[in-house]
Amino acid sequence: PLRKKGFQNGPSRTQVMFSAPHHGQRNRPGSKNARSVHEATRKCSIKPHSFTQVSENFPLASTAFLEYQGEMQASVHDRIIRLTQARAITDIELIQPLWNNYGTLSRVYLQAGNYPSVIVKHIQIPEEAGHPKGFTGDISKERKIRSYQVETHWYLHQNNNLTGHAATPKCLDAFDDGHELFILLEDLGTRGFVDALYSTSWDEITVVLHWLADFHARLMGTSAEGLWPTGTYWHLATRPEELSNIAGSRLHRFASLIDARLRCSLFQTLVHGDAKLANFLFSADHTQVAGVDFQYVGRGCAMKDVAYFIGSCLSGSDCERQESKVLDIYFTRLRSRLPAHLDAEALEAEWRALYPLAWADFERFMTGWSPQHRKLTPYSDATTERALDHVAEELLSAARSACLAAGKFIQENKDQPLEVASKGFASRAADVVTQIDIKAQAMILDILKPTFERYDLGLLAEEGEQDDSRLQKHAFWTIDPLDGTQYFIDGQDGYATSIALVARDGKTILGVVYDPANDDLYEAIAGRGVKLNAKPLQPTIPKEKAATTTWFADLSLRNHPSFENFNAHFDIRFAGGAVMNTLQLLKHWKSCYCRTPKKELGGCAIWDLAAVSLMVEEQLGNALFFDGEPLNLNRTESVFFNDSGLAFSSQGVDIHALLNQVKSLIV
Repeated sequence: PLRKKGFQNGPSRTQVMFSAPHHGQRNRPGSKNARSVHEATRKCSIKPHSFTQVSENFPLASTAFLEYQGEMQASVHDRIIRLTQARAITDIELIQPLWNNYGTLSRVYLQAGNYPSVIVKHIQIPEEAGHPKGFTGDISKERKIRSYQVETHWYLHQNNNLTGHAATPKCLDAFDDGHELFILLEDLGTRGFVDALYSTSWDEITVVLHWLADFHARLMGTSAEGLWPTGTYWHLATRPEELSNIAGSRLHRFASLIDARLRCSLFQTLVHGDAKLANFLFSADHTQVAGVDFQYVGRGCAMKDVAYFIGSCLSGSDCERQESKVLDIYFTRLRSRLPAHLDAEALEAEWRALYPLAWADFERFMTGWSPQHRKLTPYSDATTERALDHVAEELLSAARSACLAAGKFIQENKDQPLEVASKGFASRAADVVTQIDIKAQAMILDILKPTFERYDLGLLAEEGEQDDSRLQKHAFWTIDPLDGTQYFIDGQDGYATSIALVARDGKTILGVVYDPANDDLYEAIAGRGVKLNAKPLQPTIPKEKAATTTWFADLSLRNHPSFENFNAHFDIRFAGGAVMNTLQLLKHWKSCYCRTPKKELGGCAIWDLAAVSLMVEEQLGNALFFDGEPLNLNRTESVFFNDSGLAFSSQGVDIHALLNQVKSLIV
């Protein structure tokens, strides 16, 4: 039984969207102490659960708890008595079963000794566990087991660091008994934390925001050893099922970037990880608060806790209207608590900018977990879009700046003497490299450098040694500083600079191409179309549609054994390197760019096609392997596509019919 603070008159009151928590106690530990239990029960008209009521009210209660109806396990009983120096255990009250039938949370009343009562969290992993949303596989079970290990480590090692800063229950003991885990905690009710609230005033919201600020300030830079490497119960790496449920959405495409930006923020602390209103207990006068339930504590950006807490307290409209006030309250307190050596101004600037990303990170989980959930509001949707736009524009802006800088450098040096070297490929177009290629790439990398750290990105660049970061990181930059080098050497148009950001699954997130000879800048973001020189590029639909498909081809096609057959059935044109050839599909109805498979290594590579393939698809074209399968821009076997071949098509072309036609013409 708890004292429930209800609504009061006055404009400062806001309704709380309260529901039974996902991962912890419905009624929190320490909600009353031995002296106040009867008074609290009388005020609420709620009786403590008797052992008979347990089986009726909580049918999923673990069998281990029902065994308590008889006699508590002797070893556990004796350990509690010895630790608390009590004379006897007088009663055991079930607070609630743990989430998904993983054990119980109970209050143990003691006679004499050091504590009138203690909280016992008894964890027993069920062989089979149900789940209201159907997530019952090994991933869910392993995550839950890990969460209890983290909580135990937190209480034994990090929790004491908060003494005198942010109130939490003291851990009295944690031990195994067979295959069961017991965490013995201080009953916060004995320290005066007796109220669990289901509605809040601004004064009460402020108290929790102050607690969070104190918690984060105290734990700045603290190691997450033994905890979650990245805190929160919705962390992306632990929620692959929920992520797969939103496949194809813009949020899915940007999910890893949102996660990485939060993980890689310059200022890191430990986050509570489940800081909803239900996980805080207030003093009787509501001027102090204590936090509980540390199963998902770990390293991270503090804005995750702030956004999640506010979402548990306020409606979507109130979250929108009071956003500035919430952040002002939090940061005013935080600045007064931060260590002197930290740059408080820089920290606040970074974390304020990441607040929308924290909302988007949680929305990604909720949308995949329960798409109709009431926590998904117009405000959370709009804030998520704001975060996605911010991330996309930051990365696109970096790519745009790098592409323009390199391209203009290339154009400025087009008439200079060139040092031409060989990379050892049979194809002349793939083989040649100049000092301009090398210098242009260095310029690009210098401009993109901050994004590698801010977003934890890999790299695949045409010039220089290759590593496996594209296969290890969640996304990678791929760079072709000078595509069509042979055209550049020959003093002809047809060369370009191309930069793209590709996800580990081989799908392009965004791309930029600069055509220096014509001073044209193309850019695209997945799901947002293509822009040419900052203006949306509209698909070209001619008044009179051509009967013959135009094939924009690399010069090497002239050496193909089937060139004469191709030339008899297609209007073949040579516009430049692979990038410039593919760009023509954006402007020409019923056109294509094809590469038939070959054994010789070289030809088109990931860096050639990553940006332009996105642009073709955004203009309602297609990009496939030569066998008709979807194009994968991050194959493990090779960065080149000589073995697979490929086919791109514009609007007006049935790409599968095109592939069949090309295959039929091969000698």
